[in-house]
Amino acid sequence: MKISICIPQYNRINYLLRSLDIIKEQSYADIEIVISDDCSTDDTASRIAQLQQHYKYPIVFERNEKNMGYDRNYRKCIEMASGEYAFVIGNDDSINGADSISYLVTFLTENNFPDIGYCNMIEERTGGTLIKRAWGNRIIGAGSDIALRNYSCFSFVGGLIYKRSVFLQHNTSKYDGSIYAQMYLGVYMISKGAVLFCIEKPLVLKDLLLDGVFRDSYRDRIAKKWSDFKVVDGGMPSVINVLIGALRDAGALTQHRTYRIFRKIYAVTFPHWVLDYKENGAFPEAWGLVLGLKPVKNKNYTLLNAWNRFRIYCIYLFASAGALLMPVFIFKTFKQKVYAILKK
Repeated sequence: MKISICIPQYNRINYLLRSLDIIKEQSYADIEIVISDDCSTDDTASRIAQLQQHYKYPIVFERNEKNMGYDRNYRKCIEMASGEYAFVIGNDDSINGADSISYLVTFLTENNFPDIGYCNMIEERTGGTLIKRAWGNRIIGAGSDIALRNYSCFSFVGGLIYKRSVFLQHNTSKYDGSIYAQMYLGVYMISKGAVLFCIEKPLVLKDLLLDGVFRDSYRDRIAKKWSDFKVVDGGMPSVINVLIGALRDAGALTQHRTYRIFRKIYAVTFPHWVLDYKENGAFPEAWGLVLGLKPVKNKNYTLLNAWNRFRIYCIYLFASAGALLMPVFIFKTFKQKVYAILKK
């Protein structure tokens, strides 16, 4: 079985080169590296051309004639692949452990070749923190309710795994520009019958360090001073939009599921990010998020009936107050435990 390690690339060539240096340690033989370069302004093309001459695995490389944006480039790197499965990582991620691809192939073979999945990750920039989104090695199943329970696992591209033939059946440009095309595709595919799986083993090494330093953190861009204050939405309205779009396109959108989407965003995702910003000394950003996520600002809010709109607005008010008032140490102590309960 051939595994295509697919990497949507844009600049940051030094991260990509370090990633490829780690990947070449894999023990599994039938691997190809697929890189779709979204018109990088650095020397990506020439550096990869040099590497192709002697790299352990075949490198398939294409440079877009113009910058097409993240979503299109993400889909294109999977389209370029020739393996039975596409294993997607970011260009500042790599594969964790020399036996990881072999482990993946064994899992897929023993579980009747499921269609779409995700794995856990180790975060290098924090010294080896386990990013746990999978709670066991298992076949989760298919259907819209399963898709909704697992959509947040498609937030990070690192460690998303597709049976390529099934991906191509559902591939669409409809949500290019949303920055969450992978979330739309995941929810749509699972809602249409694609079988979801998860792998507990951390197959991905996330957020690589260069010379012991991580140089591209969102923490450096959030407002920590009131002079930098702005109203923000954290991309959450886009998440709501792609989830509703995926269910609608799958013929599975109901009032109950629309409410569930809003409820999870406002009861879980929203307060998490308010607390995360506080943890990183960015109270102005946290307040900007509270103002930016008023439910009435969301174009999909009107899809809810009057009773559900009222419930979501109450959740927003309680979540805002709770997240703004909660001490950060409580958040740090219990966030992983709460996440585990929500996932299970």
